[in-house]
Amino acid sequence: MNNMNILIIEDDVFLAARLKQVFEKKIISNRIKIVNSYIDFIEEISILSSYDIVLTDIKLWNEKQKNWINIVEVIRRNQISIPIIVMSCFSDTDWIERAFNTWANDYIIKPFRLKELELRVQNWFKAYYIPSQQNTATVLEYWGLSYNIEVNDFFYWEEVLVLTKKSKYILSIFFSKPDILISEDIFIDKIWWDAFLIKDRNLRVCMLRLKRGLEPYWIDHWIINIRWEGYILKKT
Repeated sequence: MNNMNILIIEDDVFLAARLKQVFEKKIISNRIKIVNSYIDFIEEISILSSYDIVLTDIKLWNEKQKNWINIVEVIRRNQISIPIIVMSCFSDTDWIERAFNTWANDYIIKPFRLKELELRVQNWFKAYYIPSQQNTATVLEYWGLSYNIEVNDFFYWEEVLVLTKKSKYILSIFFSKPDILISEDIFIDKIWWDAFLIKDRNLRVCMLRLKRGLEPYWIDHWIINIRWEGYILKKT
């Protein structure tokens, strides 16, 4: 499966840890964060846009106000449009309707099969981030450069590219919008998400590493920097 930043909001500590373990084992994650309480969730709101998908229980207990909070409603109230998959033990239609009325994208009833959740995550990632004319495909193509979503590998004319995990994630962002300028702010938001993280916080260095990975195939010049604006993947 593909690289992505995943936020797991779940007060069942065991289930949350199990989900993180599964996604890390599948090597689909660029970053996975677990939130077990409403207080911790509030601390994540300012960086929610750095995630690619949210997996959440439909409600969390608010320790301060002593009430239950609809997590989906809070996310949408903050004008955040990333995919949200609700994981809930409530199977009656009232709860399902409540989730969709607050603009959840999907609803899966606990206990669920982990493979089913994987497939749903992959489906919503493709629906949101892959060009519409290709979002039903497993392998995406761009002038001989291809991205196999299932195995999370890039190929150039069927030869696998040797790339770091971070380079794969950056290239997957390019694949979501080929031939379109992507701002530096978007890359910084997705890669580092936290202004206090300074280790390797240099977008140019990351792009240089990606270009070096593409260099043996003579396509490194496809990554073009538009000074002060951003980067674009474009065959030249």
